[in-house]
Amino acid sequence: MVAVLVGVAACGSPRSSVSQHHEGDEIPNVGPDELAVAVPGFDLAVGEPQRFVVGLFTAGRTDIGYGVVSLRFRWVGDGTNVEDGEFGEPTTAEFRLLPGTASGPAPQTPTVLAPDQGRGVYVAEASFDRAGFWQVAVDADIAGTDGDAGVGAFDVLEDHAVPAVGDLAMASENATLDSADADAASLDSRADTLAEIPDPLLHERSINDALGDHRPAVVVFSTPTYCLSRFCGPVTDMVSGLAGVYGDRAEFIHVEIWKDFDEQELSPVARDWLYRDGNLQEPWVFLIGSDGRILARWDNVLIRDDLEAALRLLPPGGGT
Repeated sequence: MVAVLVGVAACGSPRSSVSQHHEGDEIPNVGPDELAVAVPGFDLAVGEPQRFVVGLFTAGRTDIGYGVVSLRFRWVGDGTNVEDGEFGEPTTAEFRLLPGTASGPAPQTPTVLAPDQGRGVYVAEASFDRAGFWQVAVDADIAGTDGDAGVGAFDVLEDHAVPAVGDLAMASENATLDSADADAASLDSRADTLAEIPDPLLHERSINDALGDHRPAVVVFSTPTYCLSRFCGPVTDMVSGLAGVYGDRAEFIHVEIWKDFDEQELSPVARDWLYRDGNLQEPWVFLIGSDGRILARWDNVLIRDDLEAALRLLPPGGGT
């Protein structure tokens, strides 16, 4: 069982040692009457309640969305043993529509999605009391399918590997439009094909600039061109759109993952923040407060409503 859990949780880039999320690789094979459950979180750890995300699919890998579903969790082992205990009490996970997806009719209950209906994930708050391998059992009342339950696997760390809520943000000097040694593609990988940076507003200031000015900052780490998931470009575009609305409350900064993709050279700032044990997973979005501490963070999948709700709590003018 432990070997199976590790296999479900792991994915990698065929181009380099940088591990990136690829949603299709995360969907396990299941029986015809079961749900396939994918857990795309990058950095779950023991401790305080944290954001937990699941994607649901039919056995034939068709997306399921809308409504709410029930989640229950259990610990199954730490790599040296396997347990078969009871699942815990249920918690409700709500559907979130992914940025950049089509938005057709919005059902009120979980539904097997047609091509014109927007894709998304289910989001809940969950806490874990020990490190190791875990399972989540999903129960749903899904229209149009016999499968209404499934189990997904994921791992939980003793401590967060990536900067977490409450940590002081690193005073990083990411490349900006004024950096003498940065070409356009090293600021945003889309410049390789567009011949220009599509969102220059996100490349005017560094994280260190924002911290020095005691300004809140939204920092998105992503490589819109080379990311293996379908989330990096839409998430970056969404952050760019919010910059035009909430620029009086925070700095908005994009950090490209690659300094030189052809040479497989990572951005030093992306390496410092995200490269762990030979892997780098993205996209990530961090909200840093005016005191320099991380207020919130989102890995892999970020919904506009969730980030916008956090931005509305910041005072106009970007003060404390």
